[in-house]
Amino acid sequence: MVEIVGRTGLTGEAMQVKVRVLDSDNPRDIGRIITRNVLGPVRGPDPVSGEAGDILMLRDTGREARRIGSR
Repeated sequence: MVEIVGRTGLTGEAMQVKVRVLDSDNPRDIGRIITRNVLGPVRGPDPVSGEAGDILMLRDTGREARRIGSR
């Protein structure tokens, strides 16, 4: 995981995160940074120690979440 963008959903139950694709069936997707919605606890990268964030298993790397909009 590269970055936590913000909370989304009607009550804020999901988080929108940016992830880097490490492995995919489609070679064009490898290395891309995409935005996805995630349920459950996740940790982003630590800015102090430089430790990487959580690794997520995505079912489909071709889909991307819509941006969080303000009213």
